Amino acid sequence: MAESPFKFCSNCGGNDWIARSVREFQCGPCGHRHFITSIPAAVALVLDAEDRLLVIRRGHEPGLGRLGLPGGVIEPEETAEMAAARETQEEVGIDLPASAFTYLASLNNRYLFQGYEWPTIDLCYVARVPDFSRVVIQPSEVMETLVCALEDVPLEEFAFKSNAEAIRRLRARQTSVRAL
Repeated sequence: MAESPFKFCSNCGGNDWIARSVREFQCGPCGHRHFITSIPAAVALVLDAEDRLLVIRRGHEPGLGRLGLPGGVIEPEETAEMAAARETQEEVGIDLPASAFTYLASLNNRYLFQGYEWPTIDLCYVARVPDFSRVVIQPSEVMETLVCALEDVPLEEFAFKSNAEAIRRLRARQTSVRAL
């Protein structure tokens, strides 16, 4: 069975765990049940007027130095679109309203945090800007940015399979729109 990512029970403070499944852990002393559930995250695919994608090189673990897309955990009281807008502004300095983001896909992901690989559900959104002249990276989050034609994005260099899959789906959508 899996090892519990929980250090202490939120009910009694105990630290003796009984693994009931890969997603359920029960506190031995008090019986309180703790569950692993998917953590919602927002991912932004930002395109310019030439249909080029803004890609980041991650400035922290997991995936330090590997490619990614702006994104992160959805905070309390935020919609996924609000989180996509906030993360885009925080990571690359592009200030867009939540209404600028349109839904693309939801994808499963795993995110290593504090020694445990947490399941996430990545809610992927697309936004458009005229150009990337206003990009200002946040060095604690992003090492550099790349601007790539969709067909030239090096998918094998991404830290997360979900980011690469989102780009695949965006490519397919763009191709089907052009075919019309």
